[in-house]
Amino acid sequence: MLTSSSEDEDRAAPPRAPLRVMQVIATLAKHRNGLSLSQLSEALQLPKTSLFSLLRSLESGGYIISESGHHRLGQETHSLAALIQHTDGFPGNVRPWLSQLHKACEETVMVGVPADNWRHLVYVDVIEASSWLRYSANVGAHRPLYSTSLGLTLLAFAPTEQQQRYLETSQFEPVTAHTITTREGLMKAFRQIQEEGCVCSAGSIEGATGVSAPVFDSEGKLYAAVGMAGPTTRYARNVERFVDLVRQCGAQMSRALGYDGRYPGKG
Repeated sequence: MLTSSSEDEDRAAPPRAPLRVMQVIATLAKHRNGLSLSQLSEALQLPKTSLFSLLRSLESGGYIISESGHHRLGQETHSLAALIQHTDGFPGNVRPWLSQLHKACEETVMVGVPADNWRHLVYVDVIEASSWLRYSANVGAHRPLYSTSLGLTLLAFAPTEQQQRYLETSQFEPVTAHTITTREGLMKAFRQIQEEGCVCSAGSIEGATGVSAPVFDSEGKLYAAVGMAGPTTRYARNVERFVDLVRQCGAQMSRALGYDGRYPGKG
């Protein structure tokens, strides 16, 4: 237990102390069974002495539990996480990055998830472009998975069994001249999307092109897809920039959901 007064502690605390607290909590959140002091020290590149004092303080507040030489998250941390999730859950917790994408590309941006039956994409958040010529979509609207950029992203990173079930039980009708309508074509597209980490598609609405990237959760599993869409003429002038912006947005949203960059693979 620390013996100095709270006022003295505040004066003595280095400016990086609050950041280190969050780094400790974030690191332990990725290890359900906890970590030893040595493992935490190595992961955070912090001296054991200062880290030990930090852990003792967190333990006294119930944010950390220390047992048998291992440290894991305590009830207070879990309660805080539940409160944050309740007050600002998905998609609200990734809205800042969607707004950033909207400002950067000046096109309609959206977040989508698969419907319960995995037949359609459902928009759960949309910010439309201000231009009079724009891609228009509403929260709650459904779109076919196979013909939209967000839908193709969801299918490409879905579990293999889900992919196969969709391909075997779905009918594919052309929506535009660019819509992929064969199972072989879709499987090829899935492999390319996995390799590139995004998809550009003009298969949903004639004259419009969309770009989409996956969003993963803390376990590395597909959670949603984020993307932008607009007139193909404007897209053609900004292909590389739009692709980079959407990829970056997907990565930022994934980190916000606890994803650490490791993709567990399909299955």
